[in-house]
Amino acid sequence: MSLTGLPNILHDIQSRTSWQQRCQYLLIVEKWAEIVGDSVAKQTSPIGVYQKTLQVAVSSAVWSQALTFERVRILAKVNALVGSSSNLAITDIHFSTAKWATHQQALAQRQVISEEHPSYLPAIANSVKGLNKKSSNSPSSELRSDRQKPPETASEAFQRWQSVMKLRAPQMPKCPKCDRPALTGELSRWQMCRVCAIEYLFN
Repeated sequence: MSLTGLPNILHDIQSRTSWQQRCQYLLIVEKWAEIVGDSVAKQTSPIGVYQKTLQVAVSSAVWSQALTFERVRILAKVNALVGSSSNLAITDIHFSTAKWATHQQALAQRQVISEEHPSYLPAIANSVKGLNKKSSNSPSSELRSDRQKPPETASEAFQRWQSVMKLRAPQMPKCPKCDRPALTGELSRWQMCRVCAIEYLFN
């Protein structure tokens, strides 16, 4: 059986409509304050794209009505961001108060739970040996320069993740079974890293 190379796998994922729609939605979320302004962004939250319609939760019926009148202007800004010529261009925006409360609650809960999850990664400490002495081609300098710029491809995202893990590894505790760097959440939950947990606990 022939093996498929990582670039081919990543290309296959990137070509899927579901992947492109997800990237489109995340870009809209990231730039939402720039699209509608800070004051409006505090009262609204994009919650998804369904059948080319952007779904936006709003805090009140008054905001929903006001923004409906601004729908065409906001739609033009959104498509200028994601590309109006694309077959994934947004065709409409729907504002609703129905999911505002549950969406805000989910966001708050996600922030609390994320730190308790075994996959949680704390911020990279400034005390990493030699961090400030690295050359401009080092992973750390690359991360600093790209911190505000999201990856454009899955391959770039993977390379950035790999660079981050190289910086994190010296700070991470060792798995007592395999002696590899492990996440604190993994050791707390399973007393071993996830790789060892799969081998010893879940087989």
